[in-house]
Amino acid sequence: MLKLSLMLTELLKLSLIVTELLKLSLIDTELLKLSLMLTELLKLSLIDTELLKLSLIDTELDKLSLMLTELLKLSPIDNELLKLSPIVTELLKLSLTNTKIHKLTLILNEIAKQSISITE
Repeated sequence: MLKLSLMLTELLKLSLIVTELLKLSLIDTELLKLSLMLTELLKLSLIDTELLKLSLIDTELDKLSLMLTELLKLSPIDNELLKLSPIVTELLKLSLTNTKIHKLTLILNEIAKQSISITE
């Protein structure tokens, strides 16, 4: 009977150990669940980071679009300047001709002065 009692005591101890092991197993299972949740959160964080990058790219595209709009507004002005370019060239030619006429006038005035001096 004593043997039986000792065996029962040992069985109870083993049962307690098994119970503790089961508790630890449950804790381990919960830790695994938490680990999976953390992994999912990290994935979501990566997705969020990618979305932020895309948002920055979108902002840059908006800026470029605004720049393009401004360039398109300037395009007609550029066309007008191109139309005016031959006129400006002609004006420069006329200005050069005018300068030459002034030089010739100065030369003629000099000749006239010398002619007056000689005549006197």
